[in-house]
Amino acid sequence: MYLKIILFLLLFPVIVMSNYNKIKSSTAVINEKRCLEIDVLYEEYPYNYQTNIDYGRCAYFRGDIDGAMAAYDRAEILNEEDATVYKYLGDLHASIGNIEIANGEYDKADRFANERVQRSTDRLYNPNSFSVLARFSTGYDSNVKYNAELEEIQRWDINSSGKPISDSFTKEYIRLTHTYDRDAFSSLYYKSQLHGYNKNYFELSEDNFAQLQVYTGPGWASKDFDFWVPLSYTYMATDYQSYSNIYSLNPQLRKRFENGLLLRVEGEYSSKEYLQWEEGDKDIYSGELSLSKWFGSNYFRALYRYLQEEKDLSESTRRFIDKKVNEAELNYALRVNKFLEVGVGYLYSLSNYDDEIIVNVADKREDKLWKYSGYISYNITSNIGIVLQYDSYINETNYIPSNYDKEVVSGGVYFYY
Repeated sequence: MYLKIILFLLLFPVIVMSNYNKIKSSTAVINEKRCLEIDVLYEEYPYNYQTNIDYGRCAYFRGDIDGAMAAYDRAEILNEEDATVYKYLGDLHASIGNIEIANGEYDKADRFANERVQRSTDRLYNPNSFSVLARFSTGYDSNVKYNAELEEIQRWDINSSGKPISDSFTKEYIRLTHTYDRDAFSSLYYKSQLHGYNKNYFELSEDNFAQLQVYTGPGWASKDFDFWVPLSYTYMATDYQSYSNIYSLNPQLRKRFENGLLLRVEGEYSSKEYLQWEEGDKDIYSGELSLSKWFGSNYFRALYRYLQEEKDLSESTRRFIDKKVNEAELNYALRVNKFLEVGVGYLYSLSNYDDEIIVNVADKREDKLWKYSGYISYNITSNIGIVLQYDSYINETNYIPSNYDKEVVSGGVYFYY
């Protein structure tokens, strides 16, 4: 009798481990039959580490997320230094969308396994991401050609029939973005964007305008930092006839601080080649600095922009190409609710030209522009909305066509995915 008891005590761990190994190897692929076997073991050994792991897998197979979570939590208490439990906890959190928690569990698994475990977030993660923004609008422009009022022109004693001409228009804009990011933990990415813009006037077809831009280049990003260095090409056409080509380098930096303040810095060098005339090509240098932040449902942004244009050929007879522009812009938006948003904006621009004015005034040309704007947008769905916008321009200059005013009213729909 005592010999039988001693033999049982010696062989019991071997018998149990053989059963566990059998079940463990059989759960590589979970099905209902195997889960019934695991259920029996779980009833007999509810405080065993491996049975809780296996039971958690079966609970997840049956759609019982809470049961799986409870089993994995018990397994973690029983053995908190095994990578397996953290691997399955990571998979479970990833499946219900808790990616941040999932990666935390995977990090624990990496530590105890001394190597990087296979992550469900990797399988869920798509290295290629795409987005689309499209807008269609129609509106009214009170001064398409930026002409001065007749009395302003007569101040220069010039016989001219040019005066403000208004027209209605349609406008289309689309932006396609593709980003390649090798994996969720890589700071290096590659992003490309395609911008298409088209504007058609109902009567003044000679002022129709089309533009196509392509940006592509590498970037580096972290949780609060992003740096993108794209090369770009821009094609412009007026009345669907080639107007210019632009080639540029446009590094862009974004930095978000702990208080939520977003700093954005851009620099750009462009070479513009005119196709409708000769000796007008130019180099363009520009920089932009902005600070923005959300305060609850209120958004504020302040921006400063500097631009300098220079003739590619200094002996070119083309005038008013060499210039320096300083701009300041303020924006405010209020998110009334998750559907409705309203906003206002203010822009001041000062342009100084190197060429002197020939007629009547010996000074160099100087333009001052004020722009006031407002909009209201309504999100019909999370991807589709409508927007109404009003812009008012006031320009003062010491050069013909002298001072002018301009108003633009438009409304349209937008789509984002």
